[in-house]
Amino acid sequence: MASERKKPSPAFESVLYKKWERYGLHVKEYLSEFAGTAFLMFSVVGIISFLFASDSLVPGAIPSQSLRLFLAGLFIGSASWLFALSPPGRLSGAHLNPAISIGFWVLRKMHARDLVGYIAAQMLGSVAGAFCGRSVFGRLANEVSSAALSPALNVTAEAAFLAEFTATFVLSIVIYTFVSHARLLRFTPAAATLMVAILVCADGNYTGAGMNPARWFGSALASGNWHLWWVYLFAPISGAILAALIRRSNLLGQPIPHTGKIFHDENYRSVFKHDKVQNQPPAFLPENKDN
Repeated sequence: MASERKKPSPAFESVLYKKWERYGLHVKEYLSEFAGTAFLMFSVVGIISFLFASDSLVPGAIPSQSLRLFLAGLFIGSASWLFALSPPGRLSGAHLNPAISIGFWVLRKMHARDLVGYIAAQMLGSVAGAFCGRSVFGRLANEVSSAALSPALNVTAEAAFLAEFTATFVLSIVIYTFVSHARLLRFTPAAATLMVAILVCADGNYTGAGMNPARWFGSALASGNWHLWWVYLFAPISGAILAALIRRSNLLGQPIPHTGKIFHDENYRSVFKHDKVQNQPPAFLPENKDN
């Protein structure tokens, strides 16, 4: 019964789709990354709008900016977590971040053609999510410039690059380490969520703690704010690459991840070069006896 539920819909069985599949283009995964990044970016605009716009009731109820930054990171990370556990997220792997995808490619988990497909889907999805967020949240979103990333006035370009590089490096190390150990694998979404909350709390006042070129691109296009674009594009990618190179070395023990997915479910096909790992639901979900 499970296999019957996962048959592609007639739309995916078109002649064009079959041709794409023949050439190794995994359209369903790319569409899933598009949808997931759009959902993430929409959530980012909404979360930032409600937590930081002066017309929102939240700043008055929670005057501590550090606490609101932590909550912003926790909610944004939770949006990624929810998508990672959803059927589309289990299919694509829920990277939602070009830097993370590039790191998996450096770890030799992704084919180059899929890397290009993932990055294109993530960037386009971010744009869709940002414009939808600006439309839905209106005045609040405009006040926070559609969650555009920009360093604080006293932060130099070099310091901003170092902050974004370091934050993405730490996040990437956590993700690549958790997916490298079978016992930690199922906790990867939770670990990433907590780490995002901590990093946004620590770095949010300095650079906005983007850690994601797609997250920067969508809000920049929606707001027209391209200030220090090279920082938010290249610093996260550099941080993820360094994390992947360290993961490939022997410095951290078992070097290579088992999978290229944030949450691996063997009931869904995988386009990644990965070991066969035991499907394990998150700790808060019951075991599926049918698997």
